[in-house]
Amino acid sequence: MSYISAQNLVFSYPGADQPVLRELSFSIEEGSFVAIQGPSGSGKSTLLYLLGAMNRVQSGDLFVAGKNLNQLTRTEAAFFRASEIGFVFQQFHLLPKLTLLENVELGGLYPLEIAKDRSVLKARAEELLGKFGLSEKKDELPSKVSGGQQQRVAIARSLMQKPRLILADEPTGNLDSVNSQLVLQELKHLHSEGHTVVLITHDGEVAKQADRILHIRDGRLESEEVLQYTKNKAAPLHKDSDTKTQDMVWSKDLLRYLAQNAWTQLSANKVRALLTMLGVTIGVGAVLSMMTLGGFAKEKILAGYAEMGVNTFEFNGYPNWDMKAKDVKGAVFDFFKWETDLLPLKNIFPEIQRISPVLTGRNVSVVFAGKTIDNDVRILGVNEDTFSIAKRKIIVGNPVNAYHVKNRSPVCVIGYDVAERLFSNVQPLGQILFLSEDNQEMSCKVVGVAARTSSRNEWRKPNLEVYLPFTYFQAKSKNWWSAQIREVLIEIKDGASMENMGKGLRAFFQKKYGNSGRFRADSDAVLIEQMNRFLNIFSGFLAAIALVSLCVGGVGIANMMLVSLNERVREIGLRKALGATDQSLRSLILMESLLICFLAGLVGVVLGVIAYQLILFAATKFVSKLEFEWIFNPWAFLISFGSIVAVGILSGLIPALRAEKMAPMQALRTE
Repeated sequence: MSYISAQNLVFSYPGADQPVLRELSFSIEEGSFVAIQGPSGSGKSTLLYLLGAMNRVQSGDLFVAGKNLNQLTRTEAAFFRASEIGFVFQQFHLLPKLTLLENVELGGLYPLEIAKDRSVLKARAEELLGKFGLSEKKDELPSKVSGGQQQRVAIARSLMQKPRLILADEPTGNLDSVNSQLVLQELKHLHSEGHTVVLITHDGEVAKQADRILHIRDGRLESEEVLQYTKNKAAPLHKDSDTKTQDMVWSKDLLRYLAQNAWTQLSANKVRALLTMLGVTIGVGAVLSMMTLGGFAKEKILAGYAEMGVNTFEFNGYPNWDMKAKDVKGAVFDFFKWETDLLPLKNIFPEIQRISPVLTGRNVSVVFAGKTIDNDVRILGVNEDTFSIAKRKIIVGNPVNAYHVKNRSPVCVIGYDVAERLFSNVQPLGQILFLSEDNQEMSCKVVGVAARTSSRNEWRKPNLEVYLPFTYFQAKSKNWWSAQIREVLIEIKDGASMENMGKGLRAFFQKKYGNSGRFRADSDAVLIEQMNRFLNIFSGFLAAIALVSLCVGGVGIANMMLVSLNERVREIGLRKALGATDQSLRSLILMESLLICFLAGLVGVVLGVIAYQLILFAATKFVSKLEFEWIFNPWAFLISFGSIVAVGILSGLIPALRAEKMAPMQALRTE
């Protein structure tokens, strides 16, 4: 079978009235030098692109190196172009921002799915430039060398992967006669080395440099001309064409190349890149600062409430007086029992930090040395955890402790106003205080004085309270009602939900006692839970506003990438012609958007930290209780960096998909 075999090829461009190629058939043997000649519009350049697997015919069969090009997938076609074909274009298609050496290297990079040793590629490129007499100009940009030198660079690029087939599209069309002869000599030399060369031209003199001329007119083979040469030819190159695809192999060299390419593209228009980066910088800085400040404000607000005891709540239980005897099933609730009901709760509910019963005396008066307080004073039976739960500080002496509770010790801690009224001229510690409840007397030795405090409840006077071990209170109180444990003070651990805790306790006791008891948590639990939800919503709202600004920045990057893509259509076409797969192009475009987002995001993170620390510093000048501190919110940083990556990928995705859809044949022809 011939190296190239075309049978009845028909090809039309979308929307065209007439086909470009019409029932075209021919064959080319391996190692041949064939010129395809015809006037403008005859379809010769279209045929060359079809031979280069850049498009498919509508009908007919086209075989190159034993491969049916119509049956290749897009990825297989890219692998085939990279390994089998070298392109030489009339317009040279050298990338203006790359040096001559880098332009030649480009011919060996694709597809990116195959791991490449960059040092080997560089050595190969230098070897080829030396072969074409351009070693001294390897670091020059294309604009600094002549057209003939640019075309020789393009030929060197086409040889990077040692292809068997060289497709040259009007390679002398933009050159003077001297440079045209030099280029033709290079093509003839490649032919002498065993390459199959297909030359597209409208110039009869150029066509005569080949062994054979196919004359095409109006998409049909008009005639064929065989020229006789007496020169010895080398044997054709032996190389298996490769269409076997593989997944991307990520390596340091590949990532370095993608990053370098992205940096080159961004550097091409620094002002536009910087202006585009500004949106992402502001967005990332806003996300970081707003999330950090929102979390900081929430923490301080809840901490302030915690100091007031809002991470505690009261849980109450009363017998169901309305329940009839016939409705009683199982255990009957007649107030809490410390040993059986309350003490086990810390094991059942690990969210509970501390727990204390609270017994309250009625019709109370306090007497010392003839001085009496009988208005608003209260006697409370508590345990050793009460003062920690209520955040009550002891300014003199010590609080009630576990020993006092266990041994029913007749000791007490008095409120600040009790000490001030009864012991204005006497040291209160060690003094015996006489208490009266419903005319029943009891006494206690003062072991501590609580600091002055305030209460959220107007009816309660915490500075006029006297605290006794609840076991002593139960033993001495003659009032049956006062001696029952109806109220429990509970402190929960940080981060636990008071609302859920209250519901859990109610469910636990309702399951234990059924309808024989009525249980409820005080309203503060719900209030603080709602406050916590509000602060979470507020923090989320701040973050959402910041994310909107970040999204605007991302749209700006996507827009810049699309504009840049429109300016680089021929570059995309060239990369595809050299063997870039869809995945290769996607990696290039996404790396560009990721790099610009990373650089902008990095600046945004720095500015965000500076911004929220300055705001915090300024706040300390207006809020006396607020102290300056260096704060670090790991979630804010994590979300900020996650946003950078997300915006980088999303903003580059649409341009990447657009680049993938570009047909290389049309892209290379774009002006």
